[in-house]
Amino acid sequence: MLFSSNYFILLFLPASLLGYQLLSRLGRTALLTWLALVSLFFYGWWNPSYLLLLVASIILNFLFSRMVGPKSNANARSGWLFTAIAANLLLLTWFKYLFPLLNFFHRQGLIRHGFADVLLPLGISFFTFTQIAYLIDLRQGIAKQQGILAYTVFVTFFPHLIAGPIIHPREIMPQLEGDRLGSLRSDDMALGLSWFILGLGKKVLIADRIAPLADVLYAHPTSFGLTGTWLGVICYSMQLYFDFSGYSDMALGLARMFSIEFPINFDSPYKAPSIIEFWQRWHMTLSRYIAEYLYTPILQMVNSRRMDAGKKVSRKAQATLEGFVQMIFFPTMTAMFIAGIWHGAGAQFLIFGLLHGVYLVVNHAWRLLTPKGSSLHGKLPVPLSILGTFLCVVVSLIFFRASGVRDAVYILGTMVGVHGVGPVFNSNPLLQEIPRTSVFLTKISTATVAIAACFVIVWGIPNTQEILGQLKRDTVRLSSLLPRLMWRPTAAWSFVLMVLFGLSLLMLDTSTRFLYFQF
Repeated sequence: MLFSSNYFILLFLPASLLGYQLLSRLGRTALLTWLALVSLFFYGWWNPSYLLLLVASIILNFLFSRMVGPKSNANARSGWLFTAIAANLLLLTWFKYLFPLLNFFHRQGLIRHGFADVLLPLGISFFTFTQIAYLIDLRQGIAKQQGILAYTVFVTFFPHLIAGPIIHPREIMPQLEGDRLGSLRSDDMALGLSWFILGLGKKVLIADRIAPLADVLYAHPTSFGLTGTWLGVICYSMQLYFDFSGYSDMALGLARMFSIEFPINFDSPYKAPSIIEFWQRWHMTLSRYIAEYLYTPILQMVNSRRMDAGKKVSRKAQATLEGFVQMIFFPTMTAMFIAGIWHGAGAQFLIFGLLHGVYLVVNHAWRLLTPKGSSLHGKLPVPLSILGTFLCVVVSLIFFRASGVRDAVYILGTMVGVHGVGPVFNSNPLLQEIPRTSVFLTKISTATVAIAACFVIVWGIPNTQEILGQLKRDTVRLSSLLPRLMWRPTAAWSFVLMVLFGLSLLMLDTSTRFLYFQF
């Protein structure tokens, strides 16, 4: 079930809120039971057979948590944790990687028989890594042992079940305690509903309208010339931006309606002046997960080995070739290699991850060579840094979106003129595939104006968290075209949001699924 669907907006969400309110007088157990049931129904709506997989995963990991927790045998905890992580990764490998890998070997002639792809369960990466994080935090004493009801809600709560944010136990478990759960609050309902509507507008009115041009380009990469390819590639970068930004807003808004606060997951990443900051703003909970459970343990292992060998682990040591390779290059490339594989089984996702690994290594090298106070520090103008970062991201997203490495390389070649200027964009017959609701994109002039409008929104207007006053992170901000734009529970804002909501409802019939649902 999509957040941007009639079934969800007009039936599921009102019923979930009404049931929650009616049961609020019966206490914590009743509310947790209700949230677990509606969340499982939400997941099972897509494919009831995979609901059994989700339930089995929850039960198995809950049992593992009993073996890893503080009440279990202290000597066996680490062994049980290793077994639990291995079991989770085995499940993920079976559904996400095994058969694509076997088919790759088949295409290379290494094995005789091909295999049919297994339908990927929605959100399997998210609910698998969420549970792994809980087990690790439990083993380290960071998380508390939970009962089956609270644990089920932690894993399945429908606003984050399919595509995140990836929640830490310490963030949501305290909010599920008895004194925090209760009847719906009017202030949280107003804020949450506003948040949801703003996200819905991003998804339905922007992302889904500019998606067709990108879809046509990536479906027929050899059929477009220089202009069409550039427009299609930029369209996809904006589609992904508004699609995931819209999803993140809706997820946080839905949780807030139930008076549950999720961590911010998207913070204007295209405004980032460096790749390091880009990853601090894009899918922020995934970046945090990679840093805490991949990058930091690898770096700690490297530093421990260096100290055992009598070598330094200081910033000065990182500036040496050996120190840079061991303490920056190796942990960064390893973490981003795994991050690339996490996004998909194809070689194009591997290249996507390695590209960003290279970007981050170069960024770290630049920071080491130009520390604060040096003659080179801060010499690049911020707009130029932002533009350079954006172009690096656009190149990586070609591999992220393309159906294979060959298509991605061809698109890159077209963008730099290797394949000539190509046919005139407006006359390409493939543009007839674009739906009537996005037919304006079939002309260069209107497509360019649409993309320019997206840039104005991305770079010139405060993001949703800033408008709603929910940004808690102290970050240097770009000047805004509307610096005083601030949400208030007023009649004027209610009117604007109702208009936006009405327009979004009118366009729901052409809405596509969220792009991150495939992961």
